[in-house]
Amino acid sequence: MTEEIKVNENELEKEEKEAIIEKIEDLESEKEVNNDINDENKDELIDIKNQLDEKTKECNEYLELLRRTKAEFDNYRRRTQKEKETIYEEGFADAIKNILPILDNLERAVISTEERTPLYEGVEMTLKLFKDTLTKLGIEEIPALNEKFDPNFHNAVMHIEDENLEENVIVEVFQKGYKYKEKILRYSMVKVAN
Repeated sequence: MTEEIKVNENELEKEEKEAIIEKIEDLESEKEVNNDINDENKDELIDIKNQLDEKTKECNEYLELLRRTKAEFDNYRRRTQKEKETIYEEGFADAIKNILPILDNLERAVISTEERTPLYEGVEMTLKLFKDTLTKLGIEEIPALNEKFDPNFHNAVMHIEDENLEENVIVEVFQKGYKYKEKILRYSMVKVAN
Protein backbone atom coordinates (compact mmCIF):
# COMPACT_ATOMS: atom_id res chain seq x y z
CA MET A 1 0.00 0.00 0.00
CA THR A 2 2.83 2.34 0.60
CA GLU A 3 3.91 1.67 -2.91
CA GLU A 4 0.52 2.62 -4.17
CA ILE A 5 0.56 5.78 -2.12
CA LYS A 6 4.00 6.57 -3.46
CA VAL A 7 2.82 5.96 -7.01
CA ASN A 8 -0.22 8.12 -6.40
CA GLU A 9 1.93 10.81 -4.86
CA ASN A 10 4.34 10.65 -7.81
CA GLU A 11 1.46 10.81 -10.24
CA LEU A 12 -0.01 13.72 -8.33
CA GLU A 13 3.33 15.52 -8.34
CA LYS A 14 3.71 14.77 -12.03
CA GLU A 15 0.20 16.02 -12.78
CA GLU A 16 0.78 19.10 -10.67
CA LYS A 17 4.05 19.78 -12.46
CA GLU A 18 2.38 19.33 -15.82
CA ALA A 19 -0.47 21.64 -14.77
CA ILE A 20 2.00 24.24 -13.56
CA ILE A 21 4.02 23.99 -16.78
CA GLU A 22 0.83 24.27 -18.81
CA LYS A 23 -0.20 27.35 -16.82
CA ILE A 24 3.24 28.89 -17.36
CA GLU A 25 2.98 28.24 -21.10
CA ASP A 26 -0.53 29.75 -21.17
CA LEU A 27 0.70 32.82 -19.30
CA GLU A 28 3.66 33.24 -21.66
CA SER A 29 1.44 32.98 -24.73
CA GLU A 30 -1.04 35.38 -23.13
CA LYS A 31 1.85 37.74 -22.40
CA GLU A 32 2.96 37.61 -26.05
CA VAL A 33 -0.61 38.35 -27.19
CA ASN A 34 -0.81 41.24 -24.71
CA ASN A 35 2.52 42.59 -25.95
CA ASP A 36 1.23 42.46 -29.53
CA ILE A 37 -2.00 44.20 -28.45
CA ASN A 38 -0.04 46.76 -26.41
CA ASP A 39 2.18 47.55 -29.43
CA GLU A 40 -0.92 48.07 -31.58
CA ASN A 41 -2.54 50.16 -28.82
CA LYS A 42 0.61 52.23 -28.41
CA ASP A 43 0.59 53.13 -32.10
CA GLU A 44 -3.12 53.88 -31.97
CA LEU A 45 -2.70 55.97 -28.80
CA ILE A 46 0.17 57.91 -30.39
CA ASP A 47 -2.02 58.61 -33.45
CA ILE A 48 -4.91 59.74 -31.23
CA LYS A 49 -2.58 61.97 -29.19
CA ASN A 50 -1.20 63.53 -32.38
CA GLN A 51 -4.73 64.18 -33.65
CA LEU A 52 -5.67 65.71 -30.29
CA ASP A 53 -2.60 67.97 -30.40
CA GLU A 54 -3.52 69.10 -33.93
CA LYS A 55 -7.12 69.83 -32.92
CA THR A 56 -5.96 71.68 -29.81
CA LYS A 57 -3.64 73.81 -31.93
CA GLU A 58 -6.46 74.48 -34.40
CA CYS A 59 -8.84 75.44 -31.55
CA ASN A 60 -6.23 77.83 -30.12
CA GLU A 61 -5.84 79.44 -33.56
CA TYR A 62 -9.62 79.90 -33.85
CA LEU A 63 -9.76 81.29 -30.32
CA GLU A 64 -7.01 83.80 -31.11
CA LEU A 65 -8.80 84.77 -34.34
CA LEU A 66 -12.03 85.26 -32.39
CA ARG A 67 -10.26 87.47 -29.84
CA ARG A 68 -8.71 89.62 -32.58
CA THR A 69 -12.03 89.90 -34.41
CA LYS A 70 -13.79 90.92 -31.19
CA ALA A 71 -11.13 93.57 -30.47
CA GLU A 72 -11.37 94.90 -34.04
CA PHE A 73 -15.16 95.07 -33.78
CA ASP A 74 -14.97 96.93 -30.45
CA ASN A 75 -12.54 99.42 -32.00
CA TYR A 76 -14.82 99.80 -35.03
CA ARG A 77 -17.86 100.38 -32.81
CA ARG A 78 -16.06 103.04 -30.74
CA ARG A 79 -14.67 104.72 -33.85
CA THR A 80 -18.08 104.89 -35.59
CA GLN A 81 -19.74 106.19 -32.41
CA LYS A 82 -17.12 108.94 -32.18
CA GLU A 83 -17.55 109.73 -35.89
CA LYS A 84 -21.33 109.99 -35.44
CA GLU A 85 -20.88 112.44 -32.57
CA THR A 86 -18.33 114.44 -34.56
CA ILE A 87 -20.53 114.54 -37.66
CA TYR A 88 -23.48 115.80 -35.61
CA GLU A 89 -21.43 118.51 -33.91
CA GLU A 90 -19.83 119.62 -37.18
CA GLY A 91 -23.23 119.78 -38.91
CA PHE A 92 -24.68 121.68 -35.97
CA ALA A 93 -21.76 124.14 -35.97
CA ASP A 94 -22.08 124.69 -39.74
CA ALA A 95 -25.81 125.40 -39.40
CA ILE A 96 -25.20 127.93 -36.61
CA LYS A 97 -22.45 129.64 -38.62
CA ASN A 98 -24.96 130.19 -41.42
CA ILE A 99 -27.53 131.86 -39.15
CA LEU A 100 -25.10 134.14 -37.26
CA PRO A 101 -25.38 136.86 -39.97
CA ILE A 102 -29.12 137.02 -39.21
CA LEU A 103 -28.27 137.72 -35.56
CA ASP A 104 -25.83 140.43 -36.67
CA ASN A 105 -28.51 142.10 -38.79
CA LEU A 106 -31.07 141.99 -35.96
CA GLU A 107 -28.52 143.64 -33.62
CA ARG A 108 -27.78 146.33 -36.26
CA ALA A 109 -31.51 146.98 -36.67
CA VAL A 110 -31.94 147.52 -32.93
CA ILE A 111 -28.85 149.75 -32.67
CA SER A 112 -29.72 151.86 -35.71
CA THR A 113 -33.30 152.66 -34.65
CA GLU A 114 -33.83 155.37 -32.08
CA GLU A 115 -37.63 155.43 -32.03
CA ARG A 116 -39.45 152.98 -29.78
CA THR A 117 -42.05 151.96 -32.36
CA PRO A 118 -43.94 148.67 -32.31
CA LEU A 119 -41.68 147.49 -35.16
CA TYR A 120 -38.60 148.29 -33.09
CA GLU A 121 -40.03 146.42 -30.10
CA GLY A 122 -40.86 143.42 -32.32
CA VAL A 123 -37.30 143.31 -33.66
CA GLU A 124 -35.93 143.68 -30.14
CA MET A 125 -38.10 140.79 -28.89
CA THR A 126 -37.00 138.65 -31.84
CA LEU A 127 -33.36 139.47 -31.08
CA LYS A 128 -33.82 138.51 -27.41
CA LEU A 129 -35.55 135.25 -28.37
CA PHE A 130 -32.77 134.50 -30.86
CA LYS A 131 -30.04 135.05 -28.22
CA ASP A 132 -31.91 132.99 -25.61
CA THR A 133 -32.28 130.12 -28.08
CA LEU A 134 -28.56 130.18 -28.90
CA THR A 135 -27.75 130.13 -25.17
CA LYS A 136 -30.03 127.10 -24.68
CA LEU A 137 -28.22 125.36 -27.54
CA GLY A 138 -24.87 125.96 -25.82
CA ILE A 139 -23.70 128.78 -28.10
CA GLU A 140 -21.68 131.39 -26.20
CA GLU A 141 -20.61 134.86 -27.21
CA ILE A 142 -16.84 135.30 -26.98
CA PRO A 143 -16.09 138.18 -24.60
CA ALA A 144 -14.05 140.84 -26.38
CA LEU A 145 -14.56 144.50 -25.47
CA ASN A 146 -11.95 145.68 -22.89
CA GLU A 147 -10.47 142.16 -22.77
CA LYS A 148 -6.87 141.20 -23.52
CA PHE A 149 -6.37 140.23 -27.14
CA ASP A 150 -6.19 136.45 -27.57
CA PRO A 151 -5.51 135.14 -31.09
CA ASN A 152 -7.33 131.92 -30.17
CA PHE A 153 -10.61 133.86 -29.94
CA HIS A 154 -10.07 137.23 -31.63
CA ASN A 155 -9.19 138.42 -35.10
CA ALA A 156 -7.48 141.84 -35.03
CA VAL A 157 -8.36 143.83 -38.15
CA MET A 158 -7.26 147.22 -36.84
CA HIS A 159 -4.60 148.50 -34.51
CA ILE A 160 -4.28 151.88 -32.74
CA GLU A 161 -1.66 153.46 -30.54
CA ASP A 162 -3.07 155.10 -27.42
CA GLU A 163 -0.99 155.81 -24.33
CA ASN A 164 -4.10 155.99 -22.14
CA LEU A 165 -4.90 152.30 -22.78
CA GLU A 166 -3.12 149.13 -21.70
CA GLU A 167 -1.15 146.97 -24.10
CA ASN A 168 -3.11 144.50 -26.30
CA VAL A 169 -6.52 145.60 -25.06
CA ILE A 170 -9.52 145.33 -27.35
CA VAL A 171 -11.08 148.79 -27.74
CA GLU A 172 -13.76 148.08 -30.34
CA VAL A 173 -15.67 145.03 -31.61
CA PHE A 174 -16.70 145.07 -35.26
CA GLN A 175 -18.28 141.63 -35.30
CA LYS A 176 -19.05 139.44 -32.29
CA GLY A 177 -17.48 136.01 -32.07
CA TYR A 178 -19.23 132.83 -30.95
CA LYS A 179 -18.19 129.38 -29.77
CA TYR A 180 -19.93 126.05 -29.27
CA LYS A 181 -18.36 124.01 -26.47
CA GLU A 182 -14.64 124.35 -27.31
CA LYS A 183 -15.15 124.88 -31.05
CA ILE A 184 -14.88 128.43 -32.38
CA LEU A 185 -17.80 129.15 -34.72
CA ARG A 186 -16.63 132.64 -35.56
CA TYR A 187 -13.73 134.74 -34.27
CA SER A 188 -14.46 138.19 -32.85
CA MET A 189 -13.38 140.85 -35.33
CA VAL A 190 -11.74 143.58 -33.20
CA LYS A 191 -9.61 146.70 -32.97
CA VAL A 192 -6.61 146.38 -30.63
CA ALA A 193 -4.74 149.14 -28.81
CA ASN A 194 -0.93 149.30 -28.46
